[in-house]
Formats: sequence, structure tokens, C-alpha cells
Amino acid sequence: MFVMILIASTIMTISLAAIAIRRHPDLRTWALALALQVVAYMLLTLRGQLSDWLTIVLANGCITASLSLYVAGLYRFHHQRFPMALLWVPLAIIASGFVLWIDNYRARALLGGLVWLLQSIYLIALVMWYRHQTIGRGQYILAASALVFAGAMVYRWVAMTAGLDTSLQITDATPLVIVTFISSLTSTLLLAVGALTMIQERYEHALRDSESRHRKLVDFAPLGICVLQDTLFRYANPKTQELLGQREDELVNHPFLPFIHPDDQAETQANHFRRLTGKNDGFAYAVRIQTRNHDWRWIEISGVLFEWHGRPATLNFLTDITERRKADEQIRELAYHDTLTHLPNRRLLVDRLQMARAAYHRNGKHGALVFIDLDNFKPLNDLHGHAVGDLLLMEVAQRLLHHIRGADTAARFGGDEFVVLLTQLSDQAEMAHSQAAQFAEKLRSVLAQPYILVTDAGSPSQTVEHHCTATMGVAIFNGTGASDNTLLDRADAAMYQAKQAGHNCVRFSEESE
Repeated sequence: MFVMILIASTIMTISLAAIAIRRHPDLRTWALALALQVVAYMLLTLRGQLSDWLTIVLANGCITASLSLYVAGLYRFHHQRFPMALLWVPLAIIASGFVLWIDNYRARALLGGLVWLLQSIYLIALVMWYRHQTIGRGQYILAASALVFAGAMVYRWVAMTAGLDTSLQITDATPLVIVTFISSLTSTLLLAVGALTMIQERYEHALRDSESRHRKLVDFAPLGICVLQDTLFRYANPKTQELLGQREDELVNHPFLPFIHPDDQAETQANHFRRLTGKNDGFAYAVRIQTRNHDWRWIEISGVLFEWHGRPATLNFLTDITERRKADEQIRELAYHDTLTHLPNRRLLVDRLQMARAAYHRNGKHGALVFIDLDNFKPLNDLHGHAVGDLLLMEVAQRLLHHIRGADTAARFGGDEFVVLLTQLSDQAEMAHSQAAQFAEKLRSVLAQPYILVTDAGSPSQTVEHHCTATMGVAIFNGTGASDNTLLDRADAAMYQAKQAGHNCVRFSEESE
């Protein structure tokens, strides 16, 4: 019987110690308690081979200490401070009593049975006290182990006080001794199972609680979160569903590429596969995604590589940047375009002039700047007001846009002045001059046609027919020589020469690159 208890206690001690060291520090106190039981039963098995001080006093002291440590383990499990008196007082009683009655087995048995019964009852009471704070059934298995041991101690006391036990030492094979050891083995097994169950149930509850918290964080996140695996949606949080205007069942296990704008699909797929290799973690890019009402929204996508059900997938974060893109476009429009005519302004014109001059080094093509000033603009403003004057400027802008090539640029320079940038002219300077002259004459004719201007600024609406010609100065350029501003100044000077020649005509800059 001793050997069975010793083997079982040893196995459980090693198992609990291994688990406690690796994963669950809360088990260390209970593992130490089991280790003390192993020491106690090892000493009991050596009864007669070692001194009575070791096999009686020390062995029973270890049993007493192990019961106190079971109580301490329960305190520690609930993160409460263990009253050290619960360890030292029982030890002192057992040590002094067993020393006093070292030759009196019956007195020692009654004293030990009483102390151990009280320790078991305290453990049961402590379990019941914490029952509402403890998750699962492990606590009841622990209480059952203490109850089995307490029952054995009660039986021990009744049997010995009633004279029903004839044993003279712990090694006698009497019913009381057998019941004591069977109950000890049973309670040890139950205690180990109860302790492990309590730790496991706490771990599972913490895991479920953590998953619940993280799920709430994801579900209520202000940005879209989705999992992509095998080119399919595997998960889409409510914000993703809101962004796309789709239900969860319309997304999960469906391909994600059909939602991407055709022009952005190649980039999206390439970035997804790069992210699957771990190369694009944290990288963000913007694509157009179609919503339920077939409206295209700009979505910024970032994400990381992770495992989804044991297989590689990408965790993606979606942010709607449509309004930000619109704001950026508006800022760019204000920075590079005229607010009235929406034509490029001087800044954008100079930018494109630089590009045209740089292109000369690749293709040898000349370009030209056509500086335009309206001849009869101020009288219109003075007579009919700025609203009608603005209508004229907008109409001039439209005529310019309709009569230039796609590679050319029409810009409003300021007031009633416009500039047309001609590119891709001939690689021969004379031919380029001829092409620019033809264009300027054609444009002068177009701008000289009457303007019908209708304004609803007043009531009733006002219709004004206005005749307005244009005076133009032209500067031919290549990719060398004068600066951009100098070229504009040359075209402007040529235009003033045309003004001095009587308006409604074209003059070329005499300087050339």
C-alpha cells in the first residue's frame, strides 16, 4: 500500500511540477505539497530502518505541511495572501505532540487525525467560500479530495475511541490502516485532478474572455478589418461590410478581386501575394473598390501576414480615403488651376513647359508659347459688370480647349491674358515657325467670332452679344538657351508689339534659342 501511494504521489508530483514550471505558476504550491507527501510516504516505508524521529516526527510533519500547502495553493490561486499561522501552528502541534508521544501510537494517531481533520475541513470551507469566484468544476473535485480525507480521519477517530481498531503501528494491516491509506491515495488523486482542472478551466475562461474582448475590438473598430486567404474573403468585420455595402454572407468565401476596379486589380493581386511572402507587412496602398450601389470608393489597404486556421493568410485594414482624395484633388485644383475657367494656371503652365523642353532632348521637337490678350474686354466689364466679363473669360477658355490638341496646354495667365503651350512641332525651326503661325491665325479667327453671353444674375436674365478680338505674341523654343520665365517674357513682348501694330494680329519674338 505504501509503495502504491508512493508511486502515485511521485508521478503526480513530477507531472504537476513540470506543468507548473512551464505554463502554470499557480500549481507550484500544490506540486510542493505533493512532493512533501512523497517524502512522508518514503519515510514511512523505511519504518524500522531509520530512526523514529525521521519515520514518525518528520514523516507526519511533512503530511501536516502538505495539507497546509494545499490551503496555501488555494489562496494563491485566488491571488490572496496566505496566513502563515495556518502552516506553523499545525506543524508545531504535530511536532510537539509526536515528540511527546513518540512511543504511544494511539495518542499520536488521535492527535494527527484531529489536526488533519481540521485542516481538511478548513480546505473544504475555503473552497465553498470561493465557489462563486471560481470557474468550473475543478473546485468541487478539490473539495471532494478533502472530504474523502476528512471522512477517513473521522472514521479513524471513531474506530480508535470506540476500541474498534487493534493496530499498534502504522504498518499493521488493520481495516483502519487500510482505509486510511486508500483514502489518502484517493484524495491525492482527486486533489491532483482538481488542481489541474481548476487551472485548465481558468485558462480556457481567460482565453474565451480574451477572444471575446478582441472580437469586440474588431467588430467595433472604426476601420475595416478582413482576412484574405486563397484570394477569398475569410472574415469581414462589420465596418468592412459597411464600406462595401455587402452582407457578411456576400463576402465570406467569395473572391475579393471582383470588388476592385479593373485598373487596380493587377496591383492589388501583386501586393496581396507579396504580403503572403511577408515582404509587404505594413505597406499601404490605395485602390478603388466598388460598393453595392456601384459607386467607386477609394480605400487604403494595409496589412500583415498571419495564420488563419493553421494556413497563411493576410490580415488587412481598410480605410475609406475617398473624401481625403477629393480634398487633395481640390487642393491640387486650387494650386494648379484657375478657379474661374478651370484652366491650368501659371504654375502648372511652367511645369508643363519644363516637361516640353526636356522632351526636346529625346525627340528634337520644337515647341511654341502663344501669349493671348483680349482686345475688347475692359469695356464689357465697365458696361455690363464683372459677371458678364467672367462669362466671356469662360467662353474664351472653352474655345481654346476645343481648338488645341491633346498634347497642348491652354492656361489662364491672369486677368484677360491666356497662354497656349504648343508641343510636338517640327524638328526644323522654320517648319515649327510655320506650324505655330498657322495655329495662331486659326485661333485668332476663332476668338474673333461673336460671343452670346447670357447671365441670370438679375431678373429677368440678361443676354449680351459681344465682339472681342485677340492679340497674340509667339515665341518658338527648343530645349536649350533661355529660362522658362524668359521665354514667357519673350512671348509677352511679342504680344505687346502686336498691340502696337493695331491689335487683332500675331507677332513672333525676334529672339530665338
